Amino acid sequence: MNTQQSNTTHECVRPPIHEKKELCDLDYSQDPPRILSNYLVHAPRPFNAEPHLPLLVNAGLITPTDVFFKRNHGPIPDIRLEDHQVYIGVQSLSESQPVEWRALNMHDIMTRWPKATVTASLQCAGNRREGLAQLKEVKGVIWKAGTISNAVWSGPRLCDILKDIADVPQDLHNEMIRNYHVSFEADDQVKEDACYGSSIPLRKAMDPLGDVIIAYEMNGQPLTRDHGFPLRVIVPGYIGARSVKFLQKILVQPQESTSFFQRRDYKILPPWIDSSNVDTAWDKTDSLGEMNVQCVICTPMEKEVIMCPKPVTVKGYAISGGGRAIYRVELSVDGGKTWEPVDKIDQTPDEISGMYWAWALWEKKVPKILTTSELVVRAYDSSGNMQPEFPIWNYRGVMNNAWFRVNNVIQMPQHNM
Repeated sequence: MNTQQSNTTHECVRPPIHEKKELCDLDYSQDPPRILSNYLVHAPRPFNAEPHLPLLVNAGLITPTDVFFKRNHGPIPDIRLEDHQVYIGVQSLSESQPVEWRALNMHDIMTRWPKATVTASLQCAGNRREGLAQLKEVKGVIWKAGTISNAVWSGPRLCDILKDIADVPQDLHNEMIRNYHVSFEADDQVKEDACYGSSIPLRKAMDPLGDVIIAYEMNGQPLTRDHGFPLRVIVPGYIGARSVKFLQKILVQPQESTSFFQRRDYKILPPWIDSSNVDTAWDKTDSLGEMNVQCVICTPMEKEVIMCPKPVTVKGYAISGGGRAIYRVELSVDGGKTWEPVDKIDQTPDEISGMYWAWALWEKKVPKILTTSELVVRAYDSSGNMQPEFPIWNYRGVMNNAWFRVNNVIQMPQHNM
């Protein structure tokens, strides 16, 4: 891969300023082609789609790029690798003091720091929003349970870059690690803001075992445009909204990102908040960070007809945030009256940090599925966190991790075959 040589690393520069475009001015004509048969498409513009659950789980521990879910807020930018730069700065507590920006080109990113490889699952905070929409109106794409995927990501660690580039004052180091944030902005255009943006606590970014990387590879290949080419943040253990694609700007600052997606989105609003009063709640509600514990049955699916009379292998995934392992998965075939542990849980910790950033795939062989059977699954993580029995509604429709249920599966008996 050819990239230009580094010549801007220590030069003071000014990053581009994005301006919000009108909805009618967003240009989707250059979006990349997709294998639509792999996906349940919820919206074509911006393109939002999740893989069919049997395809997702049967693809294995590492999700192929053309199966990985696609979450977008605007058109896919067409960025030239050789032209792309990332701007990095530190904002002091004094707003009167200007930020000194430094720029890195792709050659810098790909050669100046050791290349780290992290296997991590990304999950949209709105995964399983459909279950909350069935209770009451929610805001957002009505996702089913397929907005999660697992990949191998490669690129430099953010902590290595910030140590070299950000010039954090030594006398403020501990205070900044405790109180500051790292905000990210994309080189894109979105419906809701001038560009996509988000942030994470600086302590997460600087933790060498936190495995936050600036990825330029996915599954051993350059990022595709749908997944953030040429550069994206990967924040393992956090909701997918924090892993900003098309990365252009990194700013260490004393407050969270002011982006729409940090301040007015991706929050669990109180149950008394709905469309009539939501504007009163955003500033009073914390932004989401780590994922909660989650478990889903991928196969068989609701209303599936199984033509084989032999025992049925039930398959699914489980995940938790913060690098916590999946400790146990239990399956019920009678609606939650009785439970049994699954036969197999496949989950591997990171080789260096030992953290469980990747999902667990599980299986359970069931002798027979009756017409009265209700399959239910639940998981526990290594901190003892467990899923609630029933959905907990919130207007934004995020973090639904209630017990996952599958009904109306029909297994044909031998004499009907």
